[in-house]
Amino acid sequence: MLPDVTTYDRLLDATVAAIDAGGVKAVRVRDIAAEAGVREPSVYHYFGSRDGLIEVALAARYKRGLMQIIAPLRKLTLACESAEEYQGMIHRILASIVSPGREEVRSVRADVLGSAQSRPGLKQAIVDATRESSEGIAYVISHGQSKGWVRDDINPSAFAAWYTGMVNGRIIYELDPSQCSAEAWNHIALDATLHLLFGEPVDK
Repeated sequence: MLPDVTTYDRLLDATVAAIDAGGVKAVRVRDIAAEAGVREPSVYHYFGSRDGLIEVALAARYKRGLMQIIAPLRKLTLACESAEEYQGMIHRILASIVSPGREEVRSVRADVLGSAQSRPGLKQAIVDATRESSEGIAYVISHGQSKGWVRDDINPSAFAAWYTGMVNGRIIYELDPSQCSAEAWNHIALDATLHLLFGEPVDK
């Protein structure tokens, strides 16, 4: 049996698809309602306005990219039975996050972060999504520490915040790839992250 998809979900999915295809300017209430199989008043009932609809859709686009990586983290972490398996899992996740296939996700993230500067509701939605993502990352680190696989002087929450910022920083490189090769950037990012988690403590 197919899951029950609500009117709200259909409207939101149609709006996300429209923004993916043509940006915010592509969001037309009449077209979104038609795509969702409802009348225009339903948009205003659920979202208040076209701007409210766009705000919720932008937040959904932002969270979608985060959850693609974060959602399976707990299961992957708990499946590790040795330091070697844990380190291998970390390395694969890091490599996936900085892969060329994630460039579009990072582009969406930059777009939504820019839009949030003038949209307080969207900014709060981003804060909430980022907090959920950071909690997932922090759990991975805390679990590794409980097993003795990760340096115990690393603050999991601080690591999660640093790592999120570092990955978002790749957007700057992607604006001008002539700075260096992607492989060189990835090497530094992976090396820095793995050293933080498994290397010798830095001087205090």
